[in-house]
Amino acid sequence: MGLPADLGRAVGRFSRSNRDTGQGPQARYNRKMYRAALLVLIVALAGLQYRLWVADGGWSEVHRLTQMKTELGQANARNQTRNDALQAEVDDLKSGESATEGRARSDMGMIKRNEEFFLTVAPPGTDSGIQQAAR
Repeated sequence: MGLPADLGRAVGRFSRSNRDTGQGPQARYNRKMYRAALLVLIVALAGLQYRLWVADGGWSEVHRLTQMKTELGQANARNQTRNDALQAEVDDLKSGESATEGRARSDMGMIKRNEEFFLTVAPPGTDSGIQQAAR
């Protein structure tokens, strides 16, 4: 006989033996083993998700570090502008006498020889108004 006939006989024998015992066809895998494997995979996925979203090196830390980097970049830009202005002032003081003279006049009230100095004094009632305006 050919293969299809042998197959038909085997299927008939299998179905008859199951009918005789009152059991349905048996599963070819162990359901408890698949459930355990599925549970292990779910726990592993949950652990990886925890590391991705919450733990050190996760998205929350990346977001925090990105914000810190932006803030530091802005602070560096402000400090660089201030440093450039100070460097320009230092270069000006090193290069010329007029800058030193202007600084001495404004900060220390110095005057040159043979120079006349006039001090203007505000009336007594307006002194506080000038201080308010200067603030």
